[in-house]
Parts: sequence; C-alpha cells; structure tokens
Amino acid sequence: MPDDLAAQAMRESFRAALVANDYAMLRRLAGELRDCNRILPRSACLALGLPRGSTYALAAATIVAP
Repeated sequence: MPDDLAAQAMRESFRAALVANDYAMLRRLAGELRDCNRILPRSACLALGLPRGSTYALAAATIVAP
C-alpha cells in the first residue's frame, strides 16, 4: 500500500472505527489494509489483543478471521 494521504486517512479511519466499535467499518477497511505493513499504535494493539508492534495487515487479518 503506498504511503500517501489516502492511505493515511484509511489508517486513521480504521483507528476511529476501532474506538467507536464500528465493526462494519472495520471489516470494510480491513480489506484495504491487508497489505499495510505500518505499525499500529499501542492502544489499537491492546484493543485487538495483538502484541505491541503489530501491523495494520495483522489487525486486518484479525478483523476478518472467522
């Protein structure tokens, strides 16, 4: 995923959806972030039960996992 303003906005939207418990939005954004190797903020890692330093790609996989 290229690191441009659109990608940054998508990551910000993902974090906002996580805070808002908006699972429908999280699932939509997960598809777009599945290849994003940027590191999640610590608070997002904690909210998803992921280890510190996890990527948006791992978070996306966690969101869409059955």
